Amino acid sequence: MLKQLIKKALRKGAFFVFVTFLFLSPHVASAESCTSSSLSSPESATVKWVYDGDSLLLTDKRKIRIIGIDTPETKHHRQKAQAYGAKAKEALRELLKSFNYQVTLRYGKERKDKYKRTLAHVYLVDGTNISNWLLEQGYAKTLAFPPNVALADCYKNSEEVAQAQLLKIWRYKGNQIKQASSLPRRINGYVRLRGKIAKVRHYRKSLIMELESDSKSHIQVKIKKRHLRYFNEIEPDKLWNKTIIVTGLLKNKKGKRTVYLSHSSQLQIVSAQQQQVLAQEVKNK
Repeated sequence: MLKQLIKKALRKGAFFVFVTFLFLSPHVASAESCTSSSLSSPESATVKWVYDGDSLLLTDKRKIRIIGIDTPETKHHRQKAQAYGAKAKEALRELLKSFNYQVTLRYGKERKDKYKRTLAHVYLVDGTNISNWLLEQGYAKTLAFPPNVALADCYKNSEEVAQAQLLKIWRYKGNQIKQASSLPRRINGYVRLRGKIAKVRHYRKSLIMELESDSKSHIQVKIKKRHLRYFNEIEPDKLWNKTIIVTGLLKNKKGKRTVYLSHSSQLQIVSAQQQQVLAQEVKNK
């Protein structure tokens, strides 16, 4: 699958797509249903209503927030519709309809969110993981929110394939990787940033990594101490002077711009080979 996609990208002259493939996990070539023995046993349910791409209403009146993804917003109350919000909702509705709205739920460690919605991984009766399907189609972004991160890496793999093919939401410039050192101050919210770590500092409740900047407007990456256990394969103290790509929410508080991370799937170390390709990409522009 991966070789076919790369050939397709090169035939179209889409060098930037090829570059993206160099950052993919080695596991993305095989499609995965995304499940884990750490989840609860399957529970049968029937969907009554689709609120949007990541929220459902069951016939037993429970509101379900699908774990692991975030889809564009649909228009409601004072919320403006986002690109592909309505299409993600309709795609999910049609998918469920083809299975007569029958699903199975599998729970993680936390079953309720702050809005009292039930948190669950949702599967079709044929075993298809709905979060994974929406990610593969390019309708959703990954959302790793501890402690429900058992499938975060699997979901990330599917997201990366959709990103490389520029499917749906990944066609927009706002969702492309940006250089942290020259990021305009007006940008906030969801970001994908590339930058070199200039400082690593430990505090009582968090770890801060400051990225190199061309100006006085620095961007820092913050990991709360309680989330460090989800970064087992990454040693933050050894990241100084490394180039990384981070995905998360950028917030501006009291003049400080901070990207918040809670799981290792949001952070990737850029290898020397990848940096050479990126340098060539910039040179060719």
